[in-house]
Amino acid sequence: MSLFSRRFIRLVTFLLLLVYITNINAFKPHNDDEEYIDIGVRLTGDVRDQLIADLIAQERGVLSSGHIEGVGLYHFQIRHKRNARSKRAAASLVEELKRDERIEYVTVGEQLERKKRDLFSDDRLIDLYNKYKQKKQYNDDDDDESIEIDRSILDVSFDDKYFPEQWYLQNKGQLNTPENHDINVVPAWSAGYSGRGVLISIVDDGLDHAHQELRDRYQARFSYDLNDLNDTEHDPSPNMDVAGNNHGTECAGAAVAKANNEICGAGVAFNSDISGIRILDGPITTLLEARALTLFANDTDIKSASWGPTDDGTKMEAPRDLTNAALDYGVTHGRSGRGLLYIWASGNGGASDDDCGADGYVSHHNVISIGSINHMGKSTYFSEFCPSTMAVAYTGGRHSRTSYEDTIPVGVITSDIQGGCTKNFAGTSSAAPIAAGVYALVLEANPQLGYRDLMHITARTARIPNLDETDDWIINGAGYHVSDKFGFGVLDAGQMVALAQNWTNVLPRYECIFNYTGDNVKLNIDDTIEIPIDVENCINITHMEHVVARVSYDFHRRGDVKLTLTSPSKTPSEVLSYRSNDASHKGIRNFPFLTNHNWDEHPVGRWTLRVETRKPQTSESEQSAMLYRDIGALNHFSLRIFGSHQRENKKEDQHAKRKNAFAYVPTQDEIESMYEREFAVRKSPNVMLKRNYHKLSEEQEIEKRTSMQSSMDQSIWGKIRGVIKDVFNVSKYIALGLEIYHKVMEYLHKIMGYVHQFLPEKSKT
Repeated sequence: MSLFSRRFIRLVTFLLLLVYITNINAFKPHNDDEEYIDIGVRLTGDVRDQLIADLIAQERGVLSSGHIEGVGLYHFQIRHKRNARSKRAAASLVEELKRDERIEYVTVGEQLERKKRDLFSDDRLIDLYNKYKQKKQYNDDDDDESIEIDRSILDVSFDDKYFPEQWYLQNKGQLNTPENHDINVVPAWSAGYSGRGVLISIVDDGLDHAHQELRDRYQARFSYDLNDLNDTEHDPSPNMDVAGNNHGTECAGAAVAKANNEICGAGVAFNSDISGIRILDGPITTLLEARALTLFANDTDIKSASWGPTDDGTKMEAPRDLTNAALDYGVTHGRSGRGLLYIWASGNGGASDDDCGADGYVSHHNVISIGSINHMGKSTYFSEFCPSTMAVAYTGGRHSRTSYEDTIPVGVITSDIQGGCTKNFAGTSSAAPIAAGVYALVLEANPQLGYRDLMHITARTARIPNLDETDDWIINGAGYHVSDKFGFGVLDAGQMVALAQNWTNVLPRYECIFNYTGDNVKLNIDDTIEIPIDVENCINITHMEHVVARVSYDFHRRGDVKLTLTSPSKTPSEVLSYRSNDASHKGIRNFPFLTNHNWDEHPVGRWTLRVETRKPQTSESEQSAMLYRDIGALNHFSLRIFGSHQRENKKEDQHAKRKNAFAYVPTQDEIESMYEREFAVRKSPNVMLKRNYHKLSEEQEIEKRTSMQSSMDQSIWGKIRGVIKDVFNVSKYIALGLEIYHKVMEYLHKIMGYVHQFLPEKSKT
C-alpha cells in the first residue's frame, strides 16, 4: 500500500470517528444522572398571574420557569434522579399539581427527537481527497490561507479575510465556478440596505455571542437558555465541551456576520441584530419547543430554525398541538401583529430517499421552507423535494453523490465557536440563515410588511436557477413557475428589496375547509385510486396561498404509497413520494400535506387526490405484504385552503381576473425564455413585476419585436430616428441628441479627412 493510501485511510478514519462522536453527543443532557419533566400549567381564571405560579412551584418544590406565550401555560420543571423511586416521586408531584384548586389544567411535555440539519457528509471527504491527491495542503474548516483573488473584479469588496470566496453573495467566477450563481445581494447593499433595525433569532444549540463576528450586534435581552433553566443569566452560549455544538454559531454568522473587520466573511444582513435561543443541547419536549418558537415574539422579526425530525427516510412527524399553537401565535401576534417570520431548513434527507412532505414542520402553513442548491444552480444530492418548499438559496454541494470529478470545495463561510471560522458550512442548515438574512434586508426596506407579504414577494421574484435541471417545472393556473426541487426558484435579494419598497400589504387571510364525505376506499397493492372533492364556493378566497390536504390511510408499507393533489386548474402537487426506507405498517393519521403550487389560483372546482401504491420492492416488503395485505384503505381526506379575496397591486396583476387558465408543463425553449427574462433584470433596480407565463408566447413575440427595434436603434441613424419620433419629449432625449451630434460630426470629419487624401493639390487649396 502506498504512503498516500495509508495517509488517506487514516484521514478518513479520523473524520468518521469525529462524525460518530458528534452524533452520540449531539443531544447529550447536562447531567447523565438526572432526568427532567416539563410541565405546563394553566391557572384558574381568577388567579392567572406569574406570582401565583411562582408560589405554587415553591410550595411543590419544582422550578417555575416563566410563561409560555401563545399557549396560556406556565412552565414548571421537575428534576429527579434516574431511578424508579425518583420517577414515582415525580409522578406523584404531577398528580398533586392536578389536584391543586388554583390550577385548571396540567399537561406533561412529550419527549421529542430533533436533529440539526447540518451536513457532515462525504462531500468534505472527497474535497479533502482531491486536494490531497493534487498534493495541495487543505484543511476543511481551519485552513488559515485564503485563496488569492483579485478583489477589483468584485462590485463590492469588504476587507474580511475570506470575503472574496463568498461566491454565494457575489459570484464573478472568482473561484473558477460559473458566474452569477449567487443570491444577488449586491444591488440591495448598494441601495443602502444591510438589515439594520431587524432582529434575527437563531433557535439552535447555542450562540457564541462573544465571537468578533457577532458580539457587536448581539441582543442579550432577547436571548434565552432553555437547556439550563437554572441559569439566572439565561445565557445561550453553547456547551463547547460537547462536539457539534457550533451549529447555532455557524447559522448566526451566515446571516449577520460583521463586515469589514478583517476576519472570516460577511453575513447577508451584516448590520442586523442577532439573538439566540438555546434548545438543541439537551432533551427537547413539546413545551420547550413551543416556548422556543414564541419567546420574545413581539420583539423578534425573524426566527431561523435549521433542525427538525430525523431525515432518515423512515419518520413522518408533524408539530404537536402546542407547537401548532405557538406558530399560530407567532404569525398573528408577533411583530405587533404583522407576524413573526419563521424560516425553516427543508432537510438533508435526500440521500436517504426522504421527502420533506413527510416533515410537518417545513410543510406548515406559517413557515417559509428553504432548500439549497449548489454553485451550478443545481439541486444537491442531499436535497429533499416537495411542493411545500418556498424557495432555495445557494449553499454549495454536489448535484450527484457520484459526481466526484466535478466536486469543487465551495461552501458557506461563517463564524465558528471559540472565535474561529469555517469555510464549508453546508446543507440546508446554511440555506435557512442565508434566507433569514435576505428577509432582513427586505424588512429594512419596508418594516410594515406582514409575514405573508414576504411570501408573495418571494413568489414574484424567485428565479429559475439553471437550464440543465428543468424536468419538474410547472406553470400553475396563475402563471407562476413552481417546482418540487426549487419552489418558486432561487432567492433574489436585489429584486425582493426593489419590489418591497413600494409594496401594498395583502388583504387578510381567510381559510375554508372541505371534507371527502364518501366511504373508506380500499387500497390494494400496485393500484391507483382517485378521490374527488368539489369546491363550489370558498367564502372570501379568490386567490389561494397555501393548500393543506389532511390524509389518513392504512397500508402494509407506508413508504410504498404516493399522493398527488390536483387543483381545479390542473396543477399537480406530489405531496408525498415513495420512500424506500419507510417500512412502517402503521399508516398515517390525519397528516397535513402542504403545497404552495396553487399560489394565486382560484379554488372553485374539482380537486382530486390521486393515491398510488406500488409492488413490493424488496423481500422485506414482500413479507410485509403477506402479513398486512388486507389492511390497505384510505380513511380520510380533507382540504384546508388559505388565501384572500383579492390581491393588491392591481395594475401589476391584470391576469388576476382570469379564473379558468390551466397549468401546463413548459418546453425547454419556454424555460430558457423565462430564465433569460429573469436574468436580464437581475442587476436592474426596476423589478420585473408579476410574471404571467400563460402569456409567454405573446410576450415572446413582443420581446422579439422589441429586440429587432433595439438592434436598429444601435446604429446612429436609428438613434436619430428615435429622436425625431419623440421630438416632444425633449428632456428625455437631449443628452442622446448631443451624443448623436458629436458622433455625426466625428464621422463627417473622418469622411472629409479620407476624401481629402484623394483630391488633387489644386482642389485641396
